[in-house]
Amino acid sequence: MSGGSLNTAQHDLVLLIRLQGLYDAISQALQERQTPPQEVKALEKTNRQRKAELADLEAQVATHQEELQEVQNGEGEWRLELEHFQKQKSMVTNEREFTAVISEIDYATKELETRKARHEELETTIRELGEDIENRRQARPEEETAQKEITEGWELTKKDLKLKVHQLAVDANALEEKLNPKNRAHFHRLLKGKNGIAIAAVVDGSCSACHFKLRPHLMQRVRRCEEIIACEFCHRVLYREDAVSAAGDG
Repeated sequence: MSGGSLNTAQHDLVLLIRLQGLYDAISQALQERQTPPQEVKALEKTNRQRKAELADLEAQVATHQEELQEVQNGEGEWRLELEHFQKQKSMVTNEREFTAVISEIDYATKELETRKARHEELETTIRELGEDIENRRQARPEEETAQKEITEGWELTKKDLKLKVHQLAVDANALEEKLNPKNRAHFHRLLKGKNGIAIAAVVDGSCSACHFKLRPHLMQRVRRCEEIIACEFCHRVLYREDAVSAAGDG
């Protein structure tokens, strides 16, 4: 292998390691951007709970209003029934008819009073539920301020992370321009097919990514840092920290 080839291999290996670091940083920043902090999650959970509670209260109001309408209809029917029997009372001709009409009047009166009581009960319940709903909708000023600060803080953090990802991508593109096109293409294939990890250090004679034990002669080739070497098991590009550091310093 010529000296020129040797320098190219060392040069690209150093760049590939730096490139992996940039892509790791990009992945981490994207993950952070997609993972709200606990205080934001707690706020979102609280808001969901409040919406669910409000929806439940509003559903209760709707149910009670439907029943109230039915009760009001019933009141009207029994009021007419009572008026009917009260008119009949003035037209009875004997004691038997009088007793029967009185019995009907008593029954209609009882049914009407039952519906009136339920009417009042429903109106009270609906009013109380309405007040509860209104109170829940009116958040306390200090609570609104705290929520706003948390939300705005998270939005600023996401904006900073977006800018960070952009700058890291710019840096990565600049490095890739310096790479041999073949090595660059190989790196991206590995990056895509190996869960974002294309490069692996050799630690204690094994690939740090898949822990495959390197054969002695392959270990020597990695140590010499004269060519791009792939792990025989996971096919990631291998390097030794000490060898690459020496190559980079040179």
